[in-house]
Formats: sequence, C-alpha cells, structure tokens
Amino acid sequence: MSLDAIDAVDWSAIPNPTQRSYDDPERVARALRLLAVSTTANETGDAAALLAGGGFVCGHAGMVFPAAHAATPALLDLVEHGRRPRVKDAALGLLSEALDSFPPAGYTRVDTPYGAGVPLCCAIARLIRGRRGALLAHGRYGKHVLGEADLHWRLTVEETELQPGDGPTGIAALAVLEGTAFRTPVEAELHTPPSGHPAPTVRIDALTADASGAAWVHLTDTPPDPAPGSALYPAECGRLKH
Repeated sequence: MSLDAIDAVDWSAIPNPTQRSYDDPERVARALRLLAVSTTANETGDAAALLAGGGFVCGHAGMVFPAAHAATPALLDLVEHGRRPRVKDAALGLLSEALDSFPPAGYTRVDTPYGAGVPLCCAIARLIRGRRGALLAHGRYGKHVLGEADLHWRLTVEETELQPGDGPTGIAALAVLEGTAFRTPVEAELHTPPSGHPAPTVRIDALTADASGAAWVHLTDTPPDPAPGSALYPAECGRLKH
C-alpha cells in the first residue's frame, strides 16, 4: 500500500537541491501521506498542490526533484489502489508532470538497485513501466502517462559480436528493449555494471525490435565488447537539466 511505500523511504537521505524548506523531501513524504488518506476534493487538491509546489516538482518552473523518484512507487500505488477516482487522477497528473519537467543541474541522476547514475527521468519512467497493468486499467489518461514513460527507453545488452567492415568497427548486440522503439541513428549512454557516472556515449546506428522487446542493435563508438547486462539509455535524457 502507498503508506508502506512512503514509510520505507529514508527521506532525510535524499538531497534538497535548493535547501529551501518547501523543497524538503520530508515535506514530500507528508504531502504523499495527506494525498493517500484524503477523502474530500479539497483535501486531495491541497495535497496535490503541495507536491506540485516544490520538493516533488515545481510546476511553474518545470523542475523535477530527486525525491520524485522515491515518491513514484507511492503514487503508482495510489493509481492502482487509491480510495477515490480523484486521488488516482491526482497521482497520474503528478507522474506526468515529473516526466515533463527537468531536474536541477547537479541533481540529474539517481542511484537505483539496477545501476548507479541513471538519468532521473529514465529511472522514474522505468518504475512507471513496471506498473503497466495498473496504468492500462486506468483508461486513456493512464495510457498517456505510460506512453510518456515509454519514450525514456532502456536497452539491456545480452550478447555482443564484433562487426568489422570498411567503415568504423561496430558491434552487433542482442538486447531487450523496454519502452518504445526509436529512430536511428541516436546517441546513448552505456552503463556497464557495476556502473557509475560518467557513462560513455555511444552511437546506435540501427535497431530492430519485435513486440516482445527482443531487439538487435548495431553500435559504434563503443568501448570494446560491452559486457552482458550493460544498459543503454537515451543520451539526451542524461543531458537534460533545468
């Protein structure tokens, strides 16, 4: 449940980029609890406004904060199990706003159980994709938020093979695609476990993927033979900052 997800987070360990009281991650936790237990339209609106006014996102500035990643599981719980439709809608709106906003400089990445230094938007998007069923069940608005998350794709390398040729040496890789297939060529960050920042930038020259997410990619400008388990994220996402 959402309250358990909130209580499981060490909010004091999350940085506050502005050091302002209304951007304090602990304030985010309090607002999430208020949203979870809200029973009237005013209570729901007030809690959502607290989250949209700082700490989670700053709506008028289009800024998303590191605490948004920690708050996303609780909001997804509310989308799935919220007491009232307006609570579910408020949670979806906040998730959409987080994906549409830019992080402050110096706070653009988060550490996750599957890798360090992941672009903040991509980490939030992966949590959202993990609750695909709940979002699809919420109708058109849920599908819209899921579609936004799918733009922040992730490729997990499974096998690689050197591809010598007349041009630059490339690498063919079998991979698993999460999110929406994209046009190539495109730059990507290569995160190799145990990964950290900075991650090298590589070029994806070709991509073929089926509906299951099984993908074939051709890479250039890569380190020799990226290890199985390495992940590719959009380089554009790693450059976003407010």
